[in-house]
Amino acid sequence: MKKAILVSTIVLIFVFLAVDCSRKAEKAGEQPAATTAVETIPEAYRPWQDSFLEALRNEDYPAALKNIDLIKDKVLEESPLLLLNPTLVKTQNNSYGVYEPEEDNTYSDGQTIYLYIEPAGYRIIRSEAGYYEFRFLADFQVADENGQILGGQERFADLPFKSWHANKEVAITFNYNFSGLAAGKYKIITTVYDANSDKKASTETWVSFE
Repeated sequence: MKKAILVSTIVLIFVFLAVDCSRKAEKAGEQPAATTAVETIPEAYRPWQDSFLEALRNEDYPAALKNIDLIKDKVLEESPLLLLNPTLVKTQNNSYGVYEPEEDNTYSDGQTIYLYIEPAGYRIIRSEAGYYEFRFLADFQVADENGQILGGQERFADLPFKSWHANKEVAITFNYNFSGLAAGKYKIITTVYDANSDKKASTETWVSFE
């Protein structure tokens, strides 16, 4: 995940530099290179873009990173709730990007299923005490191969977070334990709600019982 973030950041930098070069070319009376990607950058992002480029010219890297964070904050604010990297893992003791994936999705009756997810796009609020707070609620349903819902539970999880930093890299792990299901394939539908907004998202995970 860290590599993906690094690649995204590098791409973002190249896009910004392309915009800056295009503007310089226009001022010099030259024909800018034909491109559509840089021309679609929303106006709301331009102040941070300009500040980012200025920071790079001045080799003020803390300021450049701060502007990247501000752009990321804006993107996440406008984004729907996302449930990224849903992964079956071996334990519940996981942190962001640190987990041990399961070898397969086959379980025995009564064996605990651990589902790791990286949410994004949730709303963070600042408390009077100065903490950054966010919170997730979750429902689940279990369906058979034909799509028939066999059961589930609303609000089976309530996950509050409180930090001195507005954390954007967060992981949650859901624990499922089912008994009495016949051997076969089943779909776990996990729906996560952002408690501080009307955003919600679902992810489907297929498992098999021997």
